[in-house]
Amino acid sequence: MPRFDAGEVQLEPKWDERHPPGQFVSDEHEADCSRFLEEVKESIRRRYELGLGPKR
Repeated sequence: MPRFDAGEVQLEPKWDERHPPGQFVSDEHEADCSRFLEEVKESIRRRYELGLGPKR
């Protein structure tokens, strides 16, 4: 598992972006998880661009 410095933002995941990590009971749950992760990444990206990231 990669280690990060405090305040470092990783915008590029190391795993296959087409599928979220883990095992899912259905394709629908996998799609929901994938959509959720994309929404969270976009929210984090917007906050970072607005300067609302972690205080240094």
